[in-house]
Amino acid sequence: MTKDRRSPFRSNLVVEPLSKRLALAAVPVVVYCLAFAPLFRQGGTGVLALALFPVVILGWLFGVWGGLLAGALSVPLNAVLLTVVGEPGWAIMARTGGGEGSALVLVVGCVIGLLRDLGVRLDRSFTEWRRAECALRDTEDRYRILFERSRDPMYITTAEGRFIEANDALLRLLGYGRAEILDVNAAETYVDPQDRITFREHVEKNGWVEDFPVQLKTRSGEVRDCLITTTVRRGDDGEIIEYQGTIRDVSEDRALHELAERRTRELQAAVGELEAFTYSVSHDLRTHLVTLGGFASILWAEHKDELSPKAGEYLQRIQAASRRLDAFVQDLLAYGRVTRAAVVLERVSLAQVVEAASGVLAVPIAEREGTVEVETDLPEVEADPTLLGRVVENLLSNAVKFVPEERSPQVHIRARVQGRHVRFEVQDNGVGIAPEDTARAFRAFERLDPARFQGTGVGLTIVQKAVERMGGEVGVVSTPGEGSTFWVLLHAAAPEDQDL
Repeated sequence: MTKDRRSPFRSNLVVEPLSKRLALAAVPVVVYCLAFAPLFRQGGTGVLALALFPVVILGWLFGVWGGLLAGALSVPLNAVLLTVVGEPGWAIMARTGGGEGSALVLVVGCVIGLLRDLGVRLDRSFTEWRRAECALRDTEDRYRILFERSRDPMYITTAEGRFIEANDALLRLLGYGRAEILDVNAAETYVDPQDRITFREHVEKNGWVEDFPVQLKTRSGEVRDCLITTTVRRGDDGEIIEYQGTIRDVSEDRALHELAERRTRELQAAVGELEAFTYSVSHDLRTHLVTLGGFASILWAEHKDELSPKAGEYLQRIQAASRRLDAFVQDLLAYGRVTRAAVVLERVSLAQVVEAASGVLAVPIAEREGTVEVETDLPEVEADPTLLGRVVENLLSNAVKFVPEERSPQVHIRARVQGRHVRFEVQDNGVGIAPEDTARAFRAFERLDPARFQGTGVGLTIVQKAVERMGGEVGVVSTPGEGSTFWVLLHAAAPEDQDL
C-alpha cells in the first residue's frame, strides 16, 4: 500500500515573510544602538567591530543585497553614534583603517547573504527533489496496483520478446508461475509463427496495435483465442526498448457466438419447416372445408324438399360450421403473416389507408345501412403500409360488426397530432365493452359475446401485434351499451423538409 503523503513536504530552511523579517531586523539594530554608548566608554573605537552583529543578521534575513545594504548603512550609523557620544564620528570613520573596516563589514554582509541565498536555493531544490520523488513513488504505486489487480492480462516484454513483467491475470491465462514466465519468450506462446511476424510488423510500423487477433497456447498446450493491444517504448535513438500491452481472452465469447449462430440457424430452419407445414396443413384443411361446405350447399339446394326438418337443420349447421372454421383458419394465417412479415416503415397517408379500407368493406357497411364519417386532413404517419391497412380494416370491420341489429352502425374516424406522435381513433355506436373486459378484448381467441356475434377472436389480436411491430400502442375506451373508441398511437411522419 502507498503511504499517506497528503501533508505537503516542508522546507527545512524557513523563509519568513517580509513584514516579519523587517521586525526581526529592527531588533539587532536597536540593541546595537542602545549598547553602543556604554560599550564605547569601555572599549573605545574597537566597539565598531560589533557592527558585524546586525549586519550578519540582516544578511541572513535578506540575502546578498540585504547584507550589502546593511554593511553600507553601518558606516553612517557608526558615524552618528560616535557623534552622539561626543566623538568626531565622521573623522574617525574616514581616518586610516576606517575604510578597511567598513569594507570588511560589507564583505561579511555580502558573504553571509550569499551563503543564505545559496542555502535557500539548495533547500528549495532538495525540497522539490523530495516532492518529485514522493510523487513518482505514488504514481508507481498506483500503476503497480492497477497493473497487478487488472482483470485483463497485462505484460511488458523486451524488444526481443522476453517477459519483464506479467500480472496475475496473464499468469492464469498462460499457466506459468511468476518466476517461470521470466524465462519465456512471447514468441513461444503463438500458435502460428506468422501471426507473431505480422503482429511485430504492425507494431513497428505504427507504434501500436489494437485488438490484434491471435491464437495463444498455454503451458498445458490449450489454445486460446485472444485480442492483443500493444504499444511500444522507444529509446533516444528511436529503437524499440519495450512492448507494453494487454490481452483479452475471447475464447468463451467466440464459442458462445458460434453456438448462438448455430442455434439461430437451427431455429430459422425449424421455423421455416413449421411455416411450410402450417401453410400445407392450412391449405389442405381449407380445401376440405370448401369441399364440405360446397357439397352441403349442393345437397341443400337440390334435395332440401326431400330432407326431413331435422336433417335440413343438421345440414345448415354443417354449412355454418364449415364457414366458421374456414374463417378461423384464414384469421390464423393472417395472424402468422403479421407476426412474420418484414416491417418497412415509411411515410403513409392515413386518409388513403382509410379510403382503401372503406372500399374493401363497402358491401357489409351498405348491408347494415351504416355510415362512416371521416374527418378531413388526416395526418401522415410513419408506418408499414400493409400492416397499417390490416389494422384499419380490422378496426372498421369490428365497428360495423359489433352493433346491435336494431341499430344502424355509425362510425367516426379522426386523428390528431400529439407531439411526435399521431393518435388515430375509430369510434362506433356498438355494444361496448365492460371496463373489466378491455384487456381480454385483445387476447387471442377471446370472444366477449359469442352468443350474439360470430367471430374467431383473432381480429383485435392482429391489430395489437401489427401496431406493436410498427413501434406504436393500441387501446380502447368503451361504455357498455353506447359504443367504443379504439385508439392507435403511431409515430408522426417527419416534415417534408427533413426527408432525405
